[in-house]
Formats: sequence, C-alpha cells, structure tokens
Amino acid sequence: MAMTVHDVDRFEASRPRLEAIAYRLLGSASEAEDAVQETYLRWQAADAGHIQVPEAWLTKVLTNLCLNQLTSARARRETYVGQWLPEPLLAGDPMLGPADTAEQRESVSYAVLALLERLSPNERAVYVLREAFDYPHREIAAILDITEAASQQILHRAKKHVADGKARTEVDEAAARRIVEEFLAAATS
Repeated sequence: MAMTVHDVDRFEASRPRLEAIAYRLLGSASEAEDAVQETYLRWQAADAGHIQVPEAWLTKVLTNLCLNQLTSARARRETYVGQWLPEPLLAGDPMLGPADTAEQRESVSYAVLALLERLSPNERAVYVLREAFDYPHREIAAILDITEAASQQILHRAKKHVADGKARTEVDEAAARRIVEEFLAAATS
C-alpha cells in the first residue's frame, strides 16, 4: 500500500522520540539513525491504516531492531579490548530528545550511557523506556512481548546492576596491555 503524506507526517512527528530512544539503547548516534531509518522502511511497508496506535507500533519496531543489534553486537564487543563507551553528543543535539530540565538532560549524559553498558540488551530496553521515557510497565511489556511482572523484575535487576558498578564483561588486563604494546610497536616502526 502506498504511503500518504499523512503517514509520512506521522512518522516524522515521532522521529525525534525514536532517535532519542535508539541513541539511549545503542549508544551511537550513527547506529541510532540507521535503526530509525530501518523503522521508517518497515513503516513504509506496513499497512498504516490497520495500525491503531502508530507511536506504539513504531516504538515496538524500533526497540526490537535495537535489541537485535545489541544482541549481535555482543559478539563484536567480546573481542574489543577496553571498556566500551558510547559516542558523546553535544548539548542541543536533537538525538538527546525532548528533555526540558537539567535533570532530564543529565539522564542522557555520557556517564549515564556508560552506566547502561552494564546492562543486558533487555535490561537496557526496559530501563531506558521506563526511566528516561516514563513508559508504564504495561506498554513496555507489550513492546518487548513479555509480561508486566517480567518488565518490573527486569527493571529491578537493571537498577541493581547500575548500582553495583560492575561492567558486564571483565577485561583481561594482560591481554589489553599486550595489545597496546603491540600497537605502539607497530605505530613506531
């Protein structure tokens, strides 16, 4: 079915919120833009006339795309030496989302994104949707195809992992040092 101007406008009205969610989940502005673009392509292929709540549909599709990417990225990050850190954004970047207060802005700061690395993909999705976007557990459960009780439990675990201060993966200090020394030797020779 061909998209109407109204369908495109509905998507574009949701784009800033979708970009903010994707950035918080993925920690990369370029990956967030790619996820939002993929969401648009799926919106374009869907029969928008049969979608009752477009914002919920778009959020669900985007969240699932991000979770798929985070799950597949886990294999890439296992070989990464050092702590993974998200791309920082400049103040005022629309990717930060519609934060109105300094406290809300802080929720997407570099430090908070680094904290989110301590979470599994599902924990990160629940934590971001609940804490940063204030989605009720009922909606989070529908987006992730889990029960409301599971959403609450995942949020509880996520908050605990953030508070614990431990990274999800441990870095082998000897391997990291060896790779740095090999890099420096290669760079100087």
